[in-house]
Amino acid sequence: MDVESWKTAAADEAAKLVRDGMLVGLGSGTTVAKVIAALSRLNPNATYVVASSSSEKLAKDLGLKLSPLDGDRSLDITIDGADEVDPNFDLIKGHGGAHTREKIIAQAAKMVVIVVDRTKLVRRLGKIFPVPVEVLPFAKDYTMKRLAELGSRPVLKTKDNAPFVTDNGNYLVEAWFPKITNAAKLEQKINGLPGVIDNGLFAGLADLVYVGHERGCTVLRDKRSFLKFLRAQSEQPTKTKKD
Repeated sequence: MDVESWKTAAADEAAKLVRDGMLVGLGSGTTVAKVIAALSRLNPNATYVVASSSSEKLAKDLGLKLSPLDGDRSLDITIDGADEVDPNFDLIKGHGGAHTREKIIAQAAKMVVIVVDRTKLVRRLGKIFPVPVEVLPFAKDYTMKRLAELGSRPVLKTKDNAPFVTDNGNYLVEAWFPKITNAAKLEQKINGLPGVIDNGLFAGLADLVYVGHERGCTVLRDKRSFLKFLRAQSEQPTKTKKD
């Protein structure tokens, strides 16, 4: 599988949505990095609000015009990636620790476009990835205990043998749930726990999903198109070495 080329195909198509004069939100991650690269080539006269330090650095290096989030104007569009997308367009995001800011720019936008490769499409959230939860360092142990009471297996994310620290200066807990049947309800329950800043469940925010695959990019607009795409993928013949 050439997943990187699939990401590029989706990123290039999504970047074409940006027009002159737009105020655009950009998330973070490897696919968003490809979107930023595509925008630098297309060079629309737009202004960008970025959700992470890594996206900010790349956007600056490539000459994009940046702005802080302004409460006086909605973002015209936010473009972001995802770790998982289900048929309802509910998402798991944030294993790089940027989901709190990513959710803010998603909620501030008139349209949210998610850009992924086809391996990120799932029939049910949580089958592959845990739910990232940003927590206050002060409340880490207590919050993890409460997450366990919700039925998860919480694991503190580490880097270089120390707790992983988000751009906001907090810790990241990865909560493994055996089954996620209602993303919106679980999102609210997690955010209601003491010590939680926000979590990586994004329910009801995505409007379009740009999916990169072997034949280019497909735009999914609703549950019907999502399931149709999955069926088509499952019917594709498996290539052999002889092919």
